[in-house]
Amino acid sequence: MNFSDHSVHECPIMESMGFEDYFPDTRNESGSNDSSIYNLPKYKQPMYIIAIFVVLYVIVFVLCIVGNLVVCYIIARTPSLRDVTHSFILNLSVSDLLVGVFCIPFTLVNHIFHENYLGDVMCKVSPMLKGMSVAASVFTLTAIAFDRYCVIVHPTRDRLTVRQAVYLIIAIWVVAAIIMSPTSIVRRDAPFQFGQQTLSVCGAFWPSALLRKAYSAFLFVICYAAPVLINTFLYGRTGIKLWMTKSAAAPKACSNQTEQRSRIIKMMVIIVAVFAITWMPLYSCWLLEDFGHLTESQSQILHDYIYPIAHVMAFANSAVDPFIYGLYSSNLRSRVTDICRPQKTRGNVEARNNNNPEKPLAIGHKPQSFQVNLPTVDNRNMPGVSNE
Repeated sequence: MNFSDHSVHECPIMESMGFEDYFPDTRNESGSNDSSIYNLPKYKQPMYIIAIFVVLYVIVFVLCIVGNLVVCYIIARTPSLRDVTHSFILNLSVSDLLVGVFCIPFTLVNHIFHENYLGDVMCKVSPMLKGMSVAASVFTLTAIAFDRYCVIVHPTRDRLTVRQAVYLIIAIWVVAAIIMSPTSIVRRDAPFQFGQQTLSVCGAFWPSALLRKAYSAFLFVICYAAPVLINTFLYGRTGIKLWMTKSAAAPKACSNQTEQRSRIIKMMVIIVAVFAITWMPLYSCWLLEDFGHLTESQSQILHDYIYPIAHVMAFANSAVDPFIYGLYSSNLRSRVTDICRPQKTRGNVEARNNNNPEKPLAIGHKPQSFQVNLPTVDNRNMPGVSNE
C-alpha cells in the first residue's frame, strides 16, 4: 500500500486511522503539504524530554515487575492465603505483570520513534494484551466488590467458593479477550511513503471513522465508566452496612471480625480509586482524539507529549497495587519480612527457641493453661485480610 499522496485527508483509510496525527505538519508557506522537501526526524521529542520519559517508564517498570512478582510468589506459596479474595488479588497481580512485561517497554519505544521498530506481531499483540489486562483488572475489581457486598450485606446467601472464583477468573479473561479482539484485527504494520523516506508505521486501519469512534465509546463505558460506578455503589452499600454493624457490635470477637472486614473494604476502595484516577487521563485522551475535532498541531502535541504522560500514569496503577496490598494485609507484610530476613538470623531465632529451657517447663507445669490459651492467641493474631 503506497501512501505517497501529499494530502493525507484524500485517503479514507488514513483518515479513519488517524495517520495524519502521527507525523508533524509538513505544509510549506503556501499552505500545500509537500513532504518531499521535509526531513522527518527520527525522534518525536527533544533528547531531554526523551530522557525524562525513559526515567519515568523505567521506574514504573521496575516497581511493577518486582512488586507483583513478590505478591504472586507469596500468595502461591502460602496455603492460608488460598481463599476467594486472594485468588482475585493474584489475578490482579498477574494482569499487572502482563502490563509490565508486554506493554510498558513497547509503549515507550512507540512514543519515542516515528517509525515502528517492533514489527507487525508486536503491533498487534501489545495493544491487545494491554487492553486485555486492563479489562481483566477492572472486571476482577468488580467481582471482588460484588463478593464483599454479598458476604457483608447478604450474609445468609451462599458464598463464592475458591473453585467458583477460579472459573470466574477464567471467564473474565475470555470476555476480556473477546472485547479486545478488534484491536488486533484492525492494527498492523504498514509502509508509509513520506517524501523520499519509506517508513514502517503501526496503525489502526478502521473501515470508517464512525466505527472507530463507536468502539472507543464502547471501551470507555464497559472498561471504565460502568465498573467505576458499579464499584462505587457496591462499596458504598457495604461500607454503610459495616458502619452500622460496628456501631452495634458489643462482643470483642464480633468487633474484631468487623474490623478485619473493614480493612478489606478500605484496601479495595483505595485500589478502585487509584485505578479511576490513574486511567482517567488516558481515557480522556482517547475521547478527546476521537470526538474533540483537534487541529493538526493540537493532535501532534497530544501524541508526542500528552499521550506518553497519560500512558505512564495508567501503567503506574500496576506498580502501586502491590504496595496497597502490603499496606492493608498483615499476612503479606509478615511474609515479605520472612523472605527479606537473612537465613542466618532465622536460624539463630529457631535455635534460641529450641534451646530455651523455660519453654518446656512452662508447658509442663501449666498444660491446661497452654491448651486453653492457644486459640485465643490465634484469634488475636488473625491476619488483617481475613479468609471471608
